[in-house]
Amino acid sequence: MTNNPATSWCPYCLQTKPTVTSATLSPRDSVEDVLDAEIEHTEKLILRLLRERTRLYRKRNEIRSPIFSLPPEILTMIFKFACQPLDFLEAYDWNPLRARVASPDIIRVLTEVSACWHNIVLSTPSLWTSFVADDRDMNTMNTVISRSGNLPVAVSLDFPFPVGSVSHRSHTTIMAPVLQEIASRVRMLYVRNAQTTWLKEYIPSFVNLEHLRLDQLDESYEEDSLVIGSACTRLFLTFFPCRISLHWSKLEILHLDCFPINICLGMLEKCTQLIEFRLRTPFEQIVDEIEDDSSLPIAPFVLPHLKLFEWMTGGDYHLECAMLENIRMPALRTLVWGEENIDVEPSDSNSIFSEHLPSTLSVLQLQGIMVDSNISIFPYFSKLSSIESLNFKGCTGVFMDGVLSTLGSETCWVGNQEVPIFPNLKSIHIDQLDAGIDQANILQTFRRTCSQPASESLLGSPLRLEFAKLTVDWTPEFKEELIRMIEKGYQVDLWEDSKPVDWLPR
Repeated sequence: MTNNPATSWCPYCLQTKPTVTSATLSPRDSVEDVLDAEIEHTEKLILRLLRERTRLYRKRNEIRSPIFSLPPEILTMIFKFACQPLDFLEAYDWNPLRARVASPDIIRVLTEVSACWHNIVLSTPSLWTSFVADDRDMNTMNTVISRSGNLPVAVSLDFPFPVGSVSHRSHTTIMAPVLQEIASRVRMLYVRNAQTTWLKEYIPSFVNLEHLRLDQLDESYEEDSLVIGSACTRLFLTFFPCRISLHWSKLEILHLDCFPINICLGMLEKCTQLIEFRLRTPFEQIVDEIEDDSSLPIAPFVLPHLKLFEWMTGGDYHLECAMLENIRMPALRTLVWGEENIDVEPSDSNSIFSEHLPSTLSVLQLQGIMVDSNISIFPYFSKLSSIESLNFKGCTGVFMDGVLSTLGSETCWVGNQEVPIFPNLKSIHIDQLDAGIDQANILQTFRRTCSQPASESLLGSPLRLEFAKLTVDWTPEFKEELIRMIEKGYQVDLWEDSKPVDWLPR
């Protein structure tokens, strides 16, 4: 069978037109096929138009939305809430293994919302200063540096270990041109495992440096002393077994960790403008300097602006006495005291230290104390009438029982009136206990409130006793006694697991 010219019907006018078709296909079938094809095509067209209408509606609604009508200045302020300012002190203070810092990934998310947001983010240098230019990711480091314009930046440098290896020298070479370009913009700098030659050469080039942290893990350090040409005001040193020389008179914050006590004291005496000082995990003198006491203070020295002082007792009693007997801190507000050695006994040095603590001191934090309070320095602190807050962290239950017993029973004289010790005490914060506490001692501590003058105990602020991150199995007798105190009109504020207990009436 062959195809022959036949009649075809136009689906619109139903007029015949010549075409080539099968001899078996009727005119009626041909018209239906054409109509079905046109219907399918029209339905697809309608679906596409409906989708396009939906897209246009959505676009119009987006344009009408207030967020899309905000000027770039307001959007920039909103973006800054998403990119919080860098907390360099928290990120690079005490953890020698490098704390995690904020990633610029949040900026990538913002840029993908719309072209408008993309342009605003890329043209706002201040957003990029919320992140650290970290050499662990060179692409991210270069992006942060380039996008931050001419604004101050924070830089983290982690040189390969061991110091002086081939990879260490290679990394130094790669970083040299980058640091040379941005040196004047660096305000915060973290350096780990750098050679002393690198520190001497590069640190002075950071002329506007404010925060400097140096970590050194290589115990076989090349030199006994290191002169750093920096005028930074905040200095943090970890695992640094050599003497440091810089502009001490400009330092306002000094944090030391794993540091020789004798070198620490020599530095402390020179820092006359210090506002905050912390010493953690001290160790004894360097072996070669055991007989060298030239760095120790031999006469009282004053730190007139110091408001926070943290000290962890070490293993060399001779060095401890040099600090206890000679330091004077007339503006001190917070004292953080830790004891690592359980054999530390009360001494004349403890007494001298406590006698020179000023009336400005309001916060006392004791941590890591593993002995009974009667053979620690706590009895000397109990003479201070200005203390408003007592914080205990990592202390034993035996020590805390002794402290609470003392708080509930001992008194002192203020003028001609006998009152409980720490008459201005407002809060007690307890964290990381190794064992439970005698609840009778806790009750006795709360009863001290009842012994205050009526105007203070009934109407004044209650004494808050807080067990942070801890839950306590309170006895029925304990609960009943506290409830009776509240019914009598006394204010009782007891917290556990960082929230008020739910069984006390409010």
